[in-house]
Amino acid sequence: MNPRLLSLVFAPFALGTSAFIYIGLIEPISRDLGVGIASVGQLQTVFALACGIGGPLLARLLSKFDRKRLLLCVLAILVAMNVSSAIAPDLLTMGSIRFAAGFFAALTLPLASTLAVSLVPEASRPKAIATVLAGYTLAFLIGMPMGSILGDLYGWRAAFWLAAGIASVALLVIGIFAPAHVHAPEPGASSFRRALKGENPRLMLITMLGFAGTFATVSYIGPVITASTGITGSGIAAIQISTGIGSLLGLPAGAMLARLSARSALTTLLAVVLLTQALFSAGMLFDLGIFSIPVLVFTMAFNSAALFGTSPVIQTQLAQAAGPAATIAFALNGSMIYSGQGIGSSIGGAVTSAVGLSWTGCAGAAAVLIALVLARRLSV
Repeated sequence: MNPRLLSLVFAPFALGTSAFIYIGLIEPISRDLGVGIASVGQLQTVFALACGIGGPLLARLLSKFDRKRLLLCVLAILVAMNVSSAIAPDLLTMGSIRFAAGFFAALTLPLASTLAVSLVPEASRPKAIATVLAGYTLAFLIGMPMGSILGDLYGWRAAFWLAAGIASVALLVIGIFAPAHVHAPEPGASSFRRALKGENPRLMLITMLGFAGTFATVSYIGPVITASTGITGSGIAAIQISTGIGSLLGLPAGAMLARLSARSALTTLLAVVLLTQALFSAGMLFDLGIFSIPVLVFTMAFNSAALFGTSPVIQTQLAQAAGPAATIAFALNGSMIYSGQGIGSSIGGAVTSAVGLSWTGCAGAAAVLIALVLARRLSV
């Protein structure tokens, strides 16, 4: 495979690791900083909502700059923000750092996707996009579990040092191999109109709802795993790997389904997400005994596979409809991913505070159900 394309995998790998590195360590962080679990979970809300704000805004303000140079700047900021998080003295400081990191990190996926699309003919776009997005799934497969293991062994701050190291490697690899001198047309009002052409707004809303439903639970996955199975410490990392494996397998499946109509592909994938959310909720609400661990692993794997499978389908449709405004469409859809994560984290925190962790899966399933209804009404 083209090494220039493969180098771009490191960008979303660094982004995903930076975003989720601490998720298996919520309880240790809450004890160390003297705050509640729901409060620590809001760090993901802050990061994700900052991404949702920063993506479209920065895509427009920085449109004249070379895509590779912008991506390198974003990765350098991620390195600095992770180092700052590792030495943050309290939750308020961490929240401020996470907001700043998320605001700039929002450009990572649209920039990497634009560079990837520039390397291949139009017919190969779904595969190129899926290749880049594989870096995000590697964060679940490698980055997040490694963070949980290091955090268990050396304290939660070690996880942020790991994230800083991964972002540094991404900075080096992309600096050497990624294509240079790639520019996008300046996004005037017509570019935004084209990015929102046809079914694109509905596709973006489906993205937001799908991620909101899943992240109502995923944002609290450490406490959820402990509550469901009694597993703590490094054992959480072993179960987290199932999410990474599922998401890694879901991307090529989504790339293949992208050849079908978006309506058929997304209906199928979101039905799987909804089914796994229902099974996950049952596992949380009822004592399944010896079956609790296999049910949790199964639902996490298939849920992430189906959710990440929607990305190549939606990204391909967005690119086809937006044409030269594809970067703006990617940025807007990225904003929906991050907004969904933030909304899901907020929902999960509110549900946890009100009725407990066990009901987060049910709350998430409601959002996925709405996404499924919208997918059934697509005309593409």
